[in-house]
Amino acid sequence: MTAWRTLLLAAAVLLGGCATTTRVDSDVQSFANWTSAVPRPVGFRFERLPSQQTDAAQQTAVEQLALPALAQAGLVLDGPNARFSLQINTQMVTESTWSNPYGPWGPRGPWLAGGRGLHGPFMGPLMPPMEVRSYQRLLSLVLRDLTTGQVVYETQARMDSRWPIGNDLLPAMVTAALHGFPNPPQGLQRITVDLPPATP
Repeated sequence: MTAWRTLLLAAAVLLGGCATTTRVDSDVQSFANWTSAVPRPVGFRFERLPSQQTDAAQQTAVEQLALPALAQAGLVLDGPNARFSLQINTQMVTESTWSNPYGPWGPRGPWLAGGRGLHGPFMGPLMPPMEVRSYQRLLSLVLRDLTTGQVVYETQARMDSRWPIGNDLLPAMVTAALHGFPNPPQGLQRITVDLPPATP
């Protein structure tokens, strides 16, 4: 009975561990070009590129998801009194590569040419190469001073994954992209943002 209880407790711990914090890693590079003191808060309005007008609903969803992270960095949506405009652009890039399931010495590797590969009366059919996909989510923010027309802040974030990256991780990417705002560190930075477990 004690053994069964131990197993049940171990299973409960493992299942409880599923509701852990999600760590979102983004590669970020930011550029600041302030020509005057940075106001606090930074009042802005959203600006959309012509290409973003074709799917207004999708762009609105992206902007709404970004608002909490923007506010946390000190950027407040204030259309009527905005001094700055903000462009948000995000896209998914998919890359495909082909892998040899047998490794370099399998039936498609060097031994096959010499007659020493995995083949013969007891071998099954050769496995075809497997397609391996990787995904990149790209995010860019461009802040422009409406009085001068100059870009005063630009930041780019990239997240790599073996699985498609949905909009649920977009707020974390915005937080990472605004790391150090309004005076970001120079050069490429790896920024990690922890997301709390999803509420059941």
